[in-house]
Amino acid sequence: MMPILELNHFALFLFGFLSVLLTCILILLSQKWHSAYSHDTDEGPQKIHLRSVPRIGGIGLLCGLFIGLFLGVPFAGNLVIGILPTFIAGISEDISKKITPRLRLSASIASAILLVWLLSLQLSANGIPFLYPLFSIPIFSMVITILSIALMAQSMNIIDGLNGLSIGSSLIMTAAIGSIAYMHGDIALAQFSLFFFACLAGIYVINFPRGLLFVGDGGAYLMGSVIGVLAILLAERNSSISSFASLLIVSYPIYETLRSFIRRTIDKNSDFSIADDQHFHSIIYRYIVKSRLLSRFNSEKLWIPNALSGISCCLLPVLSSCFAILFQTSMPALLICLVIIIVLYEGIVKILAKA
Repeated sequence: MMPILELNHFALFLFGFLSVLLTCILILLSQKWHSAYSHDTDEGPQKIHLRSVPRIGGIGLLCGLFIGLFLGVPFAGNLVIGILPTFIAGISEDISKKITPRLRLSASIASAILLVWLLSLQLSANGIPFLYPLFSIPIFSMVITILSIALMAQSMNIIDGLNGLSIGSSLIMTAAIGSIAYMHGDIALAQFSLFFFACLAGIYVINFPRGLLFVGDGGAYLMGSVIGVLAILLAERNSSISSFASLLIVSYPIYETLRSFIRRTIDKNSDFSIADDQHFHSIIYRYIVKSRLLSRFNSEKLWIPNALSGISCCLLPVLSSCFAILFQTSMPALLICLVIIIVLYEGIVKILAKA
């Protein structure tokens, strides 16, 4: 195992980026042998691509984490072990299309439990005095920590509907966490964030803009679980940072999931096991497709509105991450920023729904 201290930041980035990029290229070059199992189709409310596409890009991300393990990147070993249950469930669904949502959710919870145990994670209430009594109860804190990681895994899968959206959002959130960690002298967390950012960049250049390879459920669960852990570690390891900073960074996928759950619970005819097209990214996509600006593009260039919609949606995590970096120690300011993000989300949805 190569000690991490022997690698400079550029070398660390290069190892992460190339390990994932080369794995993804190998997946694309070999798809004629695995296409019968690995390809996605254009059927379903969130399927907006014209051809079948490999949806096993998560394998590339897992390979990247294994490289991090061998390089001695902080946290990589425990993360590789911890994310295996949810990754296996997700990649099995990507290949077989037969893994039920309930089983995948159970696997996400199993991974969350494993990660909490391996990394001794405990969600803190830094800078939120009125929550101190609750989070001082070990069992309460542990349960909330487990549920938070599992929720983040599911959330990344829900927003994975456009080229570059889930990976782009993950890049932004990872960069924000790494930046704040570095500002507070948390070198270990900053190093892993840099390495994971590089891994994400390796598949991003394949996924965006044309969507040549999808991360699939396996990749989405992996990204969500890792970022959930990073967000918890950021507050847990740095007591001067408000826990609201971590929440604000991941607010877009979390709010999307909670809002979707409430919306579909109210609609008693909604089937939770079937994807719908009422998410933020779906609404943005429909609006962009209808715009006169794109009317000159024919149906064979569907990737153009797809990519533009993905970039547009990424503005929310960009804004929330900037707020978190600027006001990382101030709970009142972070709370106001969270409200701004939610109001902006709802305002955009309301305006575009009438367009």
